[in-house]
Amino acid sequence: MLNQFTNIKKLFFLGIAVASTKVMLLLFAYFFDAEIYNQFNQIYYTASIIILFGSLGFNIAVTRLNISFKLVYGAVVINSILVYLLLQIVSSPFNNFYEIASILLYSIFISITGIFVFHLLFSGRYKDYVLLTLLYSALHILIIPAILFLKVSLFAVLPVISLLWFIIGFPKYIKQNDSSVKLFGEFYKIGISAFVINSAVSLALAADKYFVNHFFALEIANSYTFAWGLTAPMFYIGVIIEQFLFSEANPSKSNILKRGLILSTAFVIIYAFTLLVVINLFPSLLPESVNYNYVLNILSLMISGYSLYIIFHFPVNAYLFKSLGTEKQKSISIIFSIIIFVFVFLYGTIMQGVIEINYLWLLIITWSYIFTLLITKIFIMFRKPAEEELLTPVSEITNLVSQRADQPAPMRRRRGEPPAET
Repeated sequence: MLNQFTNIKKLFFLGIAVASTKVMLLLFAYFFDAEIYNQFNQIYYTASIIILFGSLGFNIAVTRLNISFKLVYGAVVINSILVYLLLQIVSSPFNNFYEIASILLYSIFISITGIFVFHLLFSGRYKDYVLLTLLYSALHILIIPAILFLKVSLFAVLPVISLLWFIIGFPKYIKQNDSSVKLFGEFYKIGISAFVINSAVSLALAADKYFVNHFFALEIANSYTFAWGLTAPMFYIGVIIEQFLFSEANPSKSNILKRGLILSTAFVIIYAFTLLVVINLFPSLLPESVNYNYVLNILSLMISGYSLYIIFHFPVNAYLFKSLGTEKQKSISIIFSIIIFVFVFLYGTIMQGVIEINYLWLLIITWSYIFTLLITKIFIMFRKPAEEELLTPVSEITNLVSQRADQPAPMRRRRGEPPAET
């Protein structure tokens, strides 16, 4: 009974922390006008792509290797600069050096802090993780008074927020001290493998908002992003369940998968049903910076597609990293790399204006990508090795032969002797 209460308490606090990061994004739509809200989204989702590649799965790598903070910091800085240079070549999101420097500084400090905050959770220090995640949300909420009352630019306030989060969290980080250059290569190898598996979906979920806010009309862009803000808590429900499963002491398939599927199905259905009812009954709850009809249409589409994905993805992902060996992860990362390359090429083509799409086709492309990843992952995880499949029938025949050999041979009857009673 006490153990169940502890699990419920842990799940509750993880839920509050993760939900806070999405609530603060929704608040911006209510306090800012359409132009400032769109500008924030342009900056935030550009930074999201930089953070994804800047972190590059290093949150998993630091849990496997005793690598120093300096090497982690250096790797994040190099990755972040290279990613932004590629974005600039493909789509030129920003042209002012001050704006570019601001976004890079914000992305670098958020990446580094995120890596070590996750390390705290992975090590069982979930209370520290919750406190630092809540701090992240609280610092971002300070953007609202900074812009409304102090008239500070977004490009000025965002780097300060990321730097404060980094400095306040620094004393709690689990610091390691191996500065070997040889370890740097292994660090990248593990990081890339974890990134390909763990962040492949996040890449799509950041890329579509990046595309929408930079290339769609203002009304559609704001409505799409706000609809995503309402849909995203379903993913955060999945993240909470995944983090809860990471902290489980029993890594067996029955415990991780069964418990994860039950929890994710129940919470996702409850949230999706409640959200649609509230939006339909109370349209005045939406902010003036978005269009109600666009939000309702896009939200209905997002919930129908993403809910099914979420129910299966997070329990399966938790089982992969918690219970299975690295060989499965390597196999998945190789196939995922090919799928990601195709997806990135497709998005690059869209950004160049070669293919014109609307928000419906953008969702269809995103769903096709994430479900391809999920089905591929499940197939590789639960496929038996070819050697095992070949050996199974042979072992069964061997067992059958040995069982018959162990049985006593039947005794022969002498002529005229009555048969033995049975």
